[in-house]
Amino acid sequence: MKTRKERRVADVPITMRANDPFGRYGPMGSHEVRQADVTGQSFAERVKRTREMLRSLEPEKARDIIEFRGDLNLFQALALAKREGKLIVPNDVHDRILTETKDMKLLKQLYGAWVRTGTLVIYEKPDKPFGKKVNSGWEDNNNLKYSISFQVPKQFRGKVNCALVIEHPDFELISLGNNKYEIKTIDDSNIYLVQNFAKINCCWHLTEHGIPVGEEVDRSTNDSRYLLRGDIAYLGPVARVCGYIGVVSWRDVDLNDGPSNRYGVAFVDVGRPEV
Repeated sequence: MKTRKERRVADVPITMRANDPFGRYGPMGSHEVRQADVTGQSFAERVKRTREMLRSLEPEKARDIIEFRGDLNLFQALALAKREGKLIVPNDVHDRILTETKDMKLLKQLYGAWVRTGTLVIYEKPDKPFGKKVNSGWEDNNNLKYSISFQVPKQFRGKVNCALVIEHPDFELISLGNNKYEIKTIDDSNIYLVQNFAKINCCWHLTEHGIPVGEEVDRSTNDSRYLLRGDIAYLGPVARVCGYIGVVSWRDVDLNDGPSNRYGVAFVDVGRPEV
């Protein structure tokens, strides 16, 4: 039996999912919007100001300055962001757009296929405490094997049923060769610990830092989100979608995808760091 997520993906036309998933985007009207004042600031300061600006804007204004690009795996998205000096838009900004936008036609235009956010989440399988390292492995549609690892800082070791959250670009993905990668943090103080991370897949939960936590709640509960997670370790970004076939999937928080999958990605310009 197909899962809820598999049914949604399967019902999208193949040409949209594989050949040109963002080809449906037409030209968007230009609007004068507020930009982050980043003159004379360091790269880290520009990133911080840009995040703050995005989070302070009304959803329709945030949409105006976000650039959506399609058909990128995580590795390509991070390389593009670094090369062009862009911030991958955080999950909480996508969440406000998805839950506060009333124009469903526009939402389906932007989020009709999965969009990978800049919010990276690391978790272990249920009831397994964090050790020195978290390892996640998967196989893509071409039977290529991948793995990502993360050296857990000492202050988080032994934590059970928790998640670690790091926002782009406060982490780097280092290639170790042979499709093996390692996540490195720029500064461990940028890691956010989410305690009581929800253990049960395909249930509704309240959230902390945009991540589902605690016991299952009714879907009608204000601010509840629907969690898609695995029962093994995961290292990857949150993905969001508007959905189709009548499913209320704009409230889905997807934490169960191989970073080699090609998704849409939303960017905002912050300027390249000084060399």
